[in-house]
Amino acid sequence: MPRSTVTASLFAQGLLGLTALTIASSSIAAVDDQRPPGLNGATWQFGPLNRWAYTHMSEVLPSKAIRRGTVTPRPIADLSVAADDMSIEWDGSPTKLSQVMEEQYVDGLLVIKDGKAVFERYAGSLTPERTHLLWSVSKTITGLTAASVAADGLIDLNKTVADYVPDLANSGWGPDRLRDVLDMRDGSEWNEDYAAADSTVRRQDCSDGLLMGPDCAGVPVTGNYVFLPAVGRMPGRQGTFAYKSGTTDVMAWVLEAATGQRFADLVSERIWQRIGAEQDAGITVDTGGFTLASGGMHATLRDVARVGLLMLNKGVSGQEQVVPTAWIEDLISRDGSRSWPYEAAPGTRPYYRSFVWGVGDGKGSVQARGVHGQLIHVAPEADTVIVMLSSWPDAEGGAANVGHETQQILVRAIEDTID
Repeated sequence: MPRSTVTASLFAQGLLGLTALTIASSSIAAVDDQRPPGLNGATWQFGPLNRWAYTHMSEVLPSKAIRRGTVTPRPIADLSVAADDMSIEWDGSPTKLSQVMEEQYVDGLLVIKDGKAVFERYAGSLTPERTHLLWSVSKTITGLTAASVAADGLIDLNKTVADYVPDLANSGWGPDRLRDVLDMRDGSEWNEDYAAADSTVRRQDCSDGLLMGPDCAGVPVTGNYVFLPAVGRMPGRQGTFAYKSGTTDVMAWVLEAATGQRFADLVSERIWQRIGAEQDAGITVDTGGFTLASGGMHATLRDVARVGLLMLNKGVSGQEQVVPTAWIEDLISRDGSRSWPYEAAPGTRPYYRSFVWGVGDGKGSVQARGVHGQLIHVAPEADTVIVMLSSWPDAEGGAANVGHETQQILVRAIEDTID
């Protein structure tokens, strides 16, 4: 047989083999991507079904796109050569980070040091192209959006909620200044107890249509435009920090009223397009059309890291000042809260500012945090961004040695390794 014929024959066989492999791989991927049985309005938030649900939010709940626009995605340096595993000190001995991720229900982890990606790994059903629910990391993005709107003079942080949204005048937030709203020092009687079915945060889930089932008995599905004005006031609470998800939704309503734009479109125009996002993000929408700024955003791991880089670089992305430098400096330079209501790590003075958690380590480290294990850790002194997207079985952990405290230990272990 002539050499050209042999070559053609081998090439054809190779193509057939490659095609068969591609079909087989596609079939495996399709099986892995199937909606798991039993996933419904009562079960999607919790393990083990949440691991699939958090990466398929547009199939679980109505969502509005946060468009990335047409600009070329802004590259993350060294992403193509970042390690997908490394050894860290864990529980007193060297342990593979991939193993710790599985133990901690981490679906995606991206670490950037000195402007370069040093680690990127995916687990569960998360992929580089697939979005993941951010829960309350959404709040930090809401705060950055508010910073942009305020910089353009469209809101005045010394004015009250009622000044912008008359429908909230008689609510728990009506007389509060926007500055206090951003810091969750408002006077609403909001209760953030995730374990209590009758808490405000769980009744909001039911009213929004985010949660269904027996725990929602007696709560009409009305949406936030009806639910939020009915939340009462606790005047003695005004001026003291207490974590309240509804407060972020109130700020989103203010931003819509002040600009005449839907909240998702504001995030797209003022943040997502300007950080050079790689993919569209999304945000869940309730029955009344309210976009859930307090916890409904879903985005890719890499684009969430771009938000972290925006904060690390004091509001600059590329050559553009996206958020005022003064806003970021205000976040990272605070002395700490004198009335901190939670436990604090030894030697730290935590605080909460503009929908961002201040670690209070004296190094300017700040975090965006969400239930079920979502995190952006920004450490200016170490020039580091660490992003974790997770699917803890319940809001606060739900498994042995899984939760916020262990997550912070993991952050420190990663920092120690890359330093």
